[in-house]
Amino acid sequence: MPIQARIARLRSRPQRGASSIELALYTPIMFLIIFIIVQFSLTWHGNQIAAAAAREAARTARIGGGTPAALAAAEARGREYAEAVGNGHLVITDIQAVQVGDNVRVTVRGRSTEIVNNLAPEVSQTIEGPIEQFVPDL
Repeated sequence: MPIQARIARLRSRPQRGASSIELALYTPIMFLIIFIIVQFSLTWHGNQIAAAAAREAARTARIGGGTPAALAAAEARGREYAEAVGNGHLVITDIQAVQVGDNVRVTVRGRSTEIVNNLAPEVSQTIEGPIEQFVPDL
């Protein structure tokens, strides 16, 4: 049988099993893309929880007048709030409340839920606002 006839015969055969091979090749890539999307979403969610905890801690520190006791209470309130709102999706590594002039600055750092440990970046949010002061009417 001439070679051209063999090639024509091979080309006319159906491509049986080709879709199974394609599926086996593309499935890991698809899972990787899904993994990246889910991890990005979890990190974004952790960032939102950190922002909410920082706002609540800053509010507590601002109302307290920026005193050392108010700053310590703000750090404790930030941890409580992150646990209540985040429902365990943010593990806080550090909350820092400091007075900067007439302002209070609160920074919340932590790690969001991770699919693979130590793969996602650390989340961090900083909120700053003026210390509340009572000014009586004249």
